[in-house]
Amino acid sequence: MKALVQDRIGSPLDVVELRDIPEPRPGPGQTLVRMVAAGIHPGDFFFTQGLYPKAKRPQLPGQVVGNHGVGRVVSGGNLAAGTLVAFSAGRVWAEYAAIDTRALIPLPDDYPIDRAAQLMPAITARDLLTASEVQAGQWLAVTAGHSLVSGLLIQMARRRGVRVLAVVRRRIAGRDLEALGADAVIALADLDMSLADAARAVTGGAGLNGVADAVGGEVLTQLLDALTFRGRAVIVGAYDPEPFKTTALRVLMELQEIRAYVYRYFFAPPPPEDADYLKSVLDELADPAVVVPIAGRHRLKDFRTALEETAARPEAGKRVLVFD
Repeated sequence: MKALVQDRIGSPLDVVELRDIPEPRPGPGQTLVRMVAAGIHPGDFFFTQGLYPKAKRPQLPGQVVGNHGVGRVVSGGNLAAGTLVAFSAGRVWAEYAAIDTRALIPLPDDYPIDRAAQLMPAITARDLLTASEVQAGQWLAVTAGHSLVSGLLIQMARRRGVRVLAVVRRRIAGRDLEALGADAVIALADLDMSLADAARAVTGGAGLNGVADAVGGEVLTQLLDALTFRGRAVIVGAYDPEPFKTTALRVLMELQEIRAYVYRYFFAPPPPEDADYLKSVLDELADPAVVVPIAGRHRLKDFRTALEETAARPEAGKRVLVFD
């Protein structure tokens, strides 16, 4: 089969290669899946660079890359052959994958494939909103506002009455975050004051009840400065490698929380008790009123273009590898 493989640590732009390798043979507790689609996500870039915890680092040489995908069951496990499934499992940028059967999330046969390939970002968006504990009428700041996770989070928040301040590097023509549900948008390139002061101005001096941050660095420092009493910041990404700053006294006296979040199923497969939760996320993601920007679909042979465009213009929308 054809697969995207890495032999050394580095950016996927530098280390990922298209090769012919043997089709995997599922072991005990695994299901063989024929891949249909796989979204390209920031975590895939973290993975090839060896930035994840030790248990989730590449096994070199010959590591098949890719973390999240959609496919159809071929054999093994307790699902009928042909069942459409989504999963977070690793080794999925290939024509076939041997997946832990417990990781398979069955989908309706007619579920939109492009949206199925974005299930993990949708789960992340839902979890970030929940972890922020921001209530209807309160303010949640969302950074990297043009990313898919942030776009989905903005839409989910709007549906629940949460007020959203979207923070972006710059405005992008054709990407209307207010139309998605943001109550206000701050473009860092246009600021003539500190981000903290701008956030306080947007909220009428009330400040932020929560922050969902994918940036870090000075952006997170400023948003923490605008965080209210009992406010919560949830860190989901780290585009800026520079440290963020706050003080122990502020966190202590304001009863603030700073939390980390990784994909819900990053370390363990979905437990049976998550069935209703997953159905709820899938139903919301499938709603045609929810905007899911897809910038392009690429065959494996065109993987380099997909990776280059993802790195250069992530705000344009998701790139999806397709296998059918």
